[in-house]
Amino acid sequence: MASPRPLYAVIGAVVIVIVILAALYASGALRPQAPVHYLGSPSGYEAFVPNGQTVNYNGQTDPVGDLILNNGTTLHDVIWDGQYASTIINNHNQIVQLNGQFVGQTDPVNNQPYVPLKDLYVIKGQVPIEQATINGQTYYVIEANKINPADIAGFYTYDKWVSNFEAAMNTPGTYAAGLPGNSPVFTLDKHNRNSSIPNMDISRLY
Repeated sequence: MASPRPLYAVIGAVVIVIVILAALYASGALRPQAPVHYLGSPSGYEAFVPNGQTVNYNGQTDPVGDLILNNGTTLHDVIWDGQYASTIINNHNQIVQLNGQFVGQTDPVNNQPYVPLKDLYVIKGQVPIEQATINGQTYYVIEANKINPADIAGFYTYDKWVSNFEAAMNTPGTYAAGLPGNSPVFTLDKHNRNSSIPNMDISRLY
């Protein structure tokens, strides 16, 4: 009687191949990849502003928010995927916690009310973007791993200044002047005094 072992070996090999293919598909390696587009200006600054929502994308928990381009165009339903995703989520949660703790109270030093803060993440140059559909919802996905880490910086400021901050970053004659010492606080000042953008204080997260 012929030995059944060769048949078992073939079946086992087929099962292994199926398992490997399933794992590769689940990881996204075998899925059709959406083309990556680059948005924004090579010499400009774009800003990702998280909104507190997260999604599971490629097995990772990623923050969702808006992407403000250098020309002022705002894209909604944007996912930040890749490097710094967990950092952005943690930073945003801390900002939300600080707002909940202090907004509505008065600073005992200057007797001014605490204002709500907003975190944003500035990208120097164009942003690699692809589109993805998750549970029927279409998102823009920032491929953060394709961005030089030196071109990414996190900031927080008064929430009403976010759009002004993005505009200031892309306005010739505007610069960030650091306070003395190792303070993370910067003042955006204008060499162009005809600009309608107000001076403002921002703080760098990293």
